[in-house]
Amino acid sequence: MRHGSPRIPACVACAAAALAIAAHAAAQTITVNAALDDVMDFGGAQQVGDLPGPDGLVTIREAVTAANNTPGPQTIAFAIPQSQWWFLFADRATIRLEMMLQLTDPGTTLDFASQTAFTGDTNPAGGEVALYYAGPPAAIPCLWLMTSDCTVRGLDAALGNNFGNGIWITGNGNRILGCTTTGLMIRGDYGGGDGNQIGGTAAGEGNLFTEGVDIIANADGNVLVGNRFRWGVRIEGDSFSGTCDGNRIGGPSVAERNSIAGRGSFSSEGTPTGVQVEVIAARDTVIENNFIGTTVDGMAKHPGHSGTGGVSVWTGAVNTVVRGNVISGFAMTGVNHAAGQRFGTAVGVGSTASGTVIVGNRVGVAADGVTPILNVDGIVVASDPVGVPGATRIGGPVRKGFDEANIVATGERGGVRVLFSAAGVEITRNSIHGNLGLGIDLASTVPMGVTPNDPLDADTGANGLQNFPVLATAESTSMSTRVSGTLASTPGAAFRIEFFASAACDASGHGEGERFLGSTEVVADAKGAVQFAVMLDVAVPAGQSVTATATNLATRSTSEFSACVTTTAMRGCVADLTGDGVVGGADIAALLSKWGGAGTGDIDGDGVVDAQDIAALLAAWGACP
Repeated sequence: MRHGSPRIPACVACAAAALAIAAHAAAQTITVNAALDDVMDFGGAQQVGDLPGPDGLVTIREAVTAANNTPGPQTIAFAIPQSQWWFLFADRATIRLEMMLQLTDPGTTLDFASQTAFTGDTNPAGGEVALYYAGPPAAIPCLWLMTSDCTVRGLDAALGNNFGNGIWITGNGNRILGCTTTGLMIRGDYGGGDGNQIGGTAAGEGNLFTEGVDIIANADGNVLVGNRFRWGVRIEGDSFSGTCDGNRIGGPSVAERNSIAGRGSFSSEGTPTGVQVEVIAARDTVIENNFIGTTVDGMAKHPGHSGTGGVSVWTGAVNTVVRGNVISGFAMTGVNHAAGQRFGTAVGVGSTASGTVIVGNRVGVAADGVTPILNVDGIVVASDPVGVPGATRIGGPVRKGFDEANIVATGERGGVRVLFSAAGVEITRNSIHGNLGLGIDLASTVPMGVTPNDPLDADTGANGLQNFPVLATAESTSMSTRVSGTLASTPGAAFRIEFFASAACDASGHGEGERFLGSTEVVADAKGAVQFAVMLDVAVPAGQSVTATATNLATRSTSEFSACVTTTAMRGCVADLTGDGVVGGADIAALLSKWGGAGTGDIDGDGVVDAQDIAALLAAWGACP
């Protein structure tokens, strides 16, 4: 130490040195500047400090090897001169691999996007670096993330003999951002595959995948947001490794939305194939706020093939939530031996799937909820030889500001169909309209169509072939509608009867239900009979149609729509708030329950339930004329 220099305590000096080393390690960047060869000629411990080798170049294999062998995080950047670009693409650097790349050092960043800063945006449709591997064995990836907390940014196509498996992830907490690549697989059969993030919500973090993205074999808690998927997403566990749990596709914000469309082809027999999102042997999957089967703005059918299905929830899927998506545009015609046959289901639930919740979706319409986009079928719940789906709920009330009612429209064959022995399908509060087939169809066999009621509801089949109500009248004032009718069903059972209005009746004479009006709960007597007369706090213009469904509260099975009745203007007796034909004590109780509010009980129509309405009710006391 020179005379006069301040003395630094040894412990402080050590700490400073450690910080300097840590800072150096954190800032380490390896720059790849070769693409035509995938060789390693550097020696020593083959760490970052040993680069480059005698040829003065750094290949991607040397960079990955050095990162794997050097403790701490590293960033692999790219500055490949155009003289090193292969002929496969004229607008980007294509790296020819001798073997797949295996990343084993946690915290490594592969920043393929850095090539853009070196040569400019030569490929406006994607990234400036692609990978190519055509060696054995087949069906392996170009890049395998075997470790955790790594980031891959800006990769373009990963090509070769790997059938779309461009990237494998078997580690945890990795991120794939801003790539325009082929396919990706997250695998849970190597001890990891959890908590990875595919895409992001910030500008430039979303990916474009042109091949399939698969989450398989006990891979849990992965998040896919802000991406475009052009060959579908599959979440599939298995009996050997375990189910895939808690994975999420999309989210409540616009930035989390994925666009998923384009997977579709024809079999050798001419049958269309391809489902955009598949859930099999997986628990607690959330599919939320995506545009599925449409253009990226959600306003039209995807211009290419979109296959035969939007979302398929099938064997071993438990507690899947399909929420707030646009799922439209699934209509294809078969060719060859299937010529003329029509295929396409927006949402399919089947086999042993259980606890599926389908809420707040726009099915058969665009993102505006109005513009029609044809599906052959809207929502289908069906059993198969493997099993019967259980506890499926389609629609619901407003919860925490989110309207769980679905719009199900523009179905060529129908809106909601429950097939074969599927049961316990609760269809509640939805807007079902504009379908060419039935709005709700319970069909145990073909042909399909309105299933007549039977005595005591003793038949079996789809949703137990639950009997529908029989409506007698629908009378409306400027503020409310009184609906009366009967239900003949299971003796002693409790039911929720829901009422709907539509501008016109369906061509079948039954349904549909464009606008939910309200509901009431009833209990059948020993003969299975119920009479009801309900005053609903909503007006239906005279001439419109009113229909109803019945849901068995024990089995949660919902009926088809009832036959329509045409709304007429209510004449007199507006004080009969309970609709029982008598103005009496029950009507006073109904009025008091609305005191200070509006709607039912506002007999004089001044906008508030108050003492003047009590006076009007007493003046009308007794039997209705």
